Amino acid sequence: MDYSIARLEDIAKWVQKNKRGRYTDFLSMKDQKILLKLMTQFDDINCRFIGGFDAAERKIAHIYPKFKGAVDAYKAPISAIRINGDLSRLSHRDVLGSILGLGIKRDKVGDIIKRQESCDIVVHNDIVSYILINLHKIGKERVNVYSINLDEIMEPEVKYDDINTTVASIRLDSIIASGFKLSRTKASELIKAGLAEVNWETKLEPSFEIKEGDIISLRGHGRIKFEKILGTTKKGRIYVHILRYI
Repeated sequence: MDYSIARLEDIAKWVQKNKRGRYTDFLSMKDQKILLKLMTQFDDINCRFIGGFDAAERKIAHIYPKFKGAVDAYKAPISAIRINGDLSRLSHRDVLGSILGLGIKRDKVGDIIKRQESCDIVVHNDIVSYILINLHKIGKERVNVYSINLDEIMEPEVKYDDINTTVASIRLDSIIASGFKLSRTKASELIKAGLAEVNWETKLEPSFEIKEGDIISLRGHGRIKFEKILGTTKKGRIYVHILRYI
């Protein structure tokens, strides 16, 4: 569940009033962007994001008075666990589902890095012991769970397909159609239905213009990155490089 703007604003006002730092639970990339925008309304407080490793997407925020400064990242209330077992037939969703099935809220769980025989998960300190005691199976597979240090996390290997193609324009519908191999009409329908995000912000306009480096998510289809404009063909089409994450 995403944090609401009101909830983040309440935390920020609490820090401002009490002049003490405070941590959120894990925030999605979308919530992190919302919080950064919210911080521009306050002159005397700031925030930093901590996810357990550099490339983490889900992170907790430390909101703190500027005059005090941020605490060291290692003091943040997050830990890591490792799950060992035959996970080859299980998905990221299976792992998350087993954890949430214990009654744990989504915002207590950070990034999940799944491999064939093990899985590293960043979690809030509040739930570490509970998971260690209660998580014995994922799906039908029996697993072993134990704590690891944050610096032992095996960071995910980013895999993607390279797509080099031409598009009529760099509108959102055109890039989505090329990146996800859809018709432009279908891409437009999905955008208008609120299923597309650019840099973790929902976009409803098929004509929205994409820029190099933009990350585009399409619910139910995955994620792409509009990497680069490579040139223009003789017929006026735009030659582009797109990365589709696997």
